[in-house]
Amino acid sequence: MSLIIALDPGRDKCGLAVVRDSGEALDRKVVPTSAILEQISDLASKYPANILVMGSGTYSKQLKEKISSNFIDLEIVTVDESYSTEMAKRLYFEEFPPKGLMKFIPIGLQVPPAPYDDFAAIVLARKYFDSL
Repeated sequence: MSLIIALDPGRDKCGLAVVRDSGEALDRKVVPTSAILEQISDLASKYPANILVMGSGTYSKQLKEKISSNFIDLEIVTVDESYSTEMAKRLYFEEFPPKGLMKFIPIGLQVPPAPYDDFAAIVLARKYFDSL
């Protein structure tokens, strides 16, 4: 079994997830970008992951430098973020299906009621595992 930490970077908030090679998420959260180092440290102490997969989009270059200088034992792999937001939205609604009248509105027209950057991190992790 292989575990990775996945990061969907953003200027204000980031999605973080710990994902198995089977695609199962063991932990996920949305955190302020300002707290990213502490959050990665927390996950790295709980889970035996030595790879951090991160998206290549918004604010990724700055975060990659910050993370690599603070976690020298963590290999950082960048993956393409194309379509990850749409895929994360679908994943969110699989986990939390719409209720009541909302279930009759197509998912493509709905917006999750909470940030779902953590689901984007899961999508990035699965993209990484699919590429192996």
